[in-house]
This record gives sequence, structure tokens and C-alpha cells, in this order.
Amino acid sequence: MRFALPASLILATAPALAFEPGTHGEPTEETGYVVACNTGENGDACEIHARGAVFMAYAGGPSEPEAMKAVADMEQGAPVTFTADMISMGDVTVEMALNSVAANPEDPLAPVVQGLQGAWDMAGQEVVVTGLEWLETDVASYLISMGTACSDGVERGALHLSLYQMGGDPFSSICLELVEQGADTVTLRDVATGDEVALTR
Repeated sequence: MRFALPASLILATAPALAFEPGTHGEPTEETGYVVACNTGENGDACEIHARGAVFMAYAGGPSEPEAMKAVADMEQGAPVTFTADMISMGDVTVEMALNSVAANPEDPLAPVVQGLQGAWDMAGQEVVVTGLEWLETDVASYLISMGTACSDGVERGALHLSLYQMGGDPFSSICLELVEQGADTVTLRDVATGDEVALTR
């Protein structure tokens, strides 16, 4: 369920300036992709995926209300830069105090990420991409890392999607070369097997 931050909360609590970096934890500056602001089991939160991690900022916490509202107004998959203090870190999740956020239209990978968003069919298996999460329904959930190398560090030139299973080995991934991307079809090649993987919708 998507939530909207109350205007009264924004007007009543937004300071004139953002908080001093390091006030609430280790400061960081990241580039990433918006997921959404939703109501979850731990309360209302805004979620951004960046550098192989899930960054969560909870409503009612120390995040800047104006930054939270800015994220809530953005589309799923939107490329952003953001600053935050990291309050706590798990295996793949970072709780943050969001300080500032800005659109990042110069991100060269943004069209790929935005084109992957939504539900796909993969040989009869449903795949849902949300931000940088690749969910194979009833099978496994992965975080996507994109670059010209797989987890082995070997440069391959073409763009590859490395899928790291949530809760799995952080040094092992499924590496898929992006062969072709269209609105309704994405063709990938499994680096390990050479087999083509087709996503359709």
C-alpha cells in the first residue's frame, strides 16, 4: 500500500536546512534507483536500491521530510543520487536517515533499469523486477548488480546483470549478459551455460 506523507508533518517538522552529515550514523552519498514509499510490516518507509543493498528510510524517523516526500513523488526505477546517514546495516538492508535526494537523469543505466520494471514471463516462471530486485515467485529473490564484469571480476565488454540471491553467498551470482532489450522482450545469455534466457510480457 503506497502512502502519502501528511502535509502537516512536512510543514511542522521540516528544518530550514538538512541535518549535519554524521548526526545519526555513518554518512554516505549514493547513486541508486527508487522503489517506492509503502506501508510494510515495519511501518511506512521509502526504499531505494543502491550498490547491491536495500536502503530503507522510515517515516517518523530522523529522515528529512522533504527528501521523503521527493522520493514518494518519484516513479519506480527512477535514477537518483542521495545522501544519508547509515543507522544500521544487515546482510542486504541498510536503515538510513535520508538527508537529501535528487533526480539523476545522466545515469547511463537508467533506461535499462526502467525498461526492466514490472512482471515478466521466463519459460513459464513469473519474474517481477522492482527497482533492482529480481523476484522469481515462489523460488528466490535476488538483487541485481549491473556492469561489464561478473562477480569473478573478468571484464566482458557488454553489459551484464549479476543476480545475487538475498540471504545467499555474497560472492556468488548468476551472471546474465544483456543481449537485447525491447518493451515486451528482453534477451539475456547465461554466462555459465551459454543458454539464452528470454523475458516476455
